[in-house]
Formats: sequence, C-alpha cells, structure tokens
Amino acid sequence: MNKKIEKGLVVFSVFTLTFLVIFSMMYYVTKNTTYLTILMCTPAISVILSKLVCRDRLNDLYLKPKLKSNLKWYLVAYFLTPFIAFSGAVIYFLIFKDEFNPLNSRYAIEAGIGNWKEYISSLAILIPLAILVNPLMGILQCFGEELAWRSYLLPRLSKRYSIRIAILINGVIWGIWHSPIIAMGYNYGTEHRILGIFAMILFCVVLGVISSYLFYKTESVWCSVLFHASINGMDKWAPSSMFMSKDANMFIGPDLLGIIGGMGFIVTAVIAFAKLKDMKTYHEQ
Repeated sequence: MNKKIEKGLVVFSVFTLTFLVIFSMMYYVTKNTTYLTILMCTPAISVILSKLVCRDRLNDLYLKPKLKSNLKWYLVAYFLTPFIAFSGAVIYFLIFKDEFNPLNSRYAIEAGIGNWKEYISSLAILIPLAILVNPLMGILQCFGEELAWRSYLLPRLSKRYSIRIAILINGVIWGIWHSPIIAMGYNYGTEHRILGIFAMILFCVVLGVISSYLFYKTESVWCSVLFHASINGMDKWAPSSMFMSKDANMFIGPDLLGIIGGMGFIVTAVIAFAKLKDMKTYHEQ
C-alpha cells in the first residue's frame, strides 16, 4: 500500500468519524431516526471529500453497473435475499414452536385480522409488494454505505492483505462504525449494550462477506447496494412482528439480527467465504 493510498485512508477516516460523532449525538439528543438516515449517507460523502482533498481520481469506485453480464447476480441480490433471511425464522420456529402465533402477532392485531383466511390473503399481497418495493426506498442510504465499505475501503485493504482477511477486517470496521448507535440501544436494546456491539460486529462481518462476494463477482458496487437494500427493506416486515405475539430476543431470533434468525445468512456467508479461496479478483490481475 503506497503513501497516497494511506493518506487517502487517513483523510477518509477523519471525515467518517467526524460525521459519525455529529449525527450520533444528534440522534442521541433527539431520537429522530432521520439523523440515522443521513448518517448512512455520510460514508460515501467522506469518500468523495477525501478524494477531493487528496486530489485523487473519482473513476475507480466501480460505479458501472455492468448489468448485461451480471443480471443473474442482481436478481439474486434483490429477490433471493428475503428468502434467505426468512429461512432463519423457519429454523427458529421449528425450535421454538410455542412462540409461533401469527393471529395474535402485532401485524395481525394492527391490521384487524381475525382468522387464518384473512391472514394468508393479506400476506399473499403484502410479501410480494414488500419484496418489490421496500428495497427501493433505501437505495440511497445503502449506496452511502456500500460505496465506502465495499468499493472504496475493501479494494485498498486487499492491496495489503489477502482477499479473505481484507473482507473480514472490512466487516469488523463496518460493525464498529455502528457501535455508537448500538450502544444507545438501537437494534439490541439498552440492557446489554456491549453484547449488542459485539453482535452487530458479527452481523456486519457475516453480511460483509456476502456483500463483498457480490462486489467481486460483478466488479460493481450496485449489486452490493441491492443486497443491502433488500435486507434493510425487511425492517418493515420482520418475522417477530408477523408471526409472534411477544417481543423477539434480538440476540437469538426469529429476526435476522439473532444468531438463529440470521442462520440463513451465516450459512450463505460460509459458502461465499469458501468460494473466495479460488477467486482471482480483478484487484490482483
């Protein structure tokens, strides 16, 4: 890694941390999630600012979609992701059968659903619409993160470390970046703040492996953006709200943040990580 790259990473880190402190504090004071939405966009802003400060070119961020040669990967990232996520919920409810109570779930109560026919009919409309529409609502924020962590930071880490080690480091950094918000109780609550931070780091490492695999397969940031957006789109129809009458244990499941709820992604990440062994990346060519 040459001095120019090192300087760029230092400047990028300064901008990223500055934005993180500012918007984390604003969220802490106001509890307004709009600041979190803005925060998700700031890593990309940090990339652009660091390149301007360092007088670095902007055309090495893998912004070309290369859709024609990678259409199958875009379809996988967009449409298969929710099913992988829900596979963990299936495993959870097979283990904890007594917690499966859809007709008394928060979703059923809020929708005024009183029987199985209404419930199934409602899901038959809701789930396809959610899969198609929800990810589109988060494209900008997910681009804000993926541009920084995947198309800027990861290629630079891979110049110093092996591709596998670079991806793991990248995932850990991504998770640590979330730690101020997690410490405030976001995602995992306030009872186990430290454990929540470690859980989020693990979650980011797992998703980071998959996202990085898609990035390297397509040589474009956009497939990773779609994958990220598809995951975030599930916030509006989490398994706990659809199928349970009580709050979920966020460390266990059935939501994807839990170790069992996220089992589909864990298995997918292990497979992707294994395939990376034989992948000759374009950064090495």
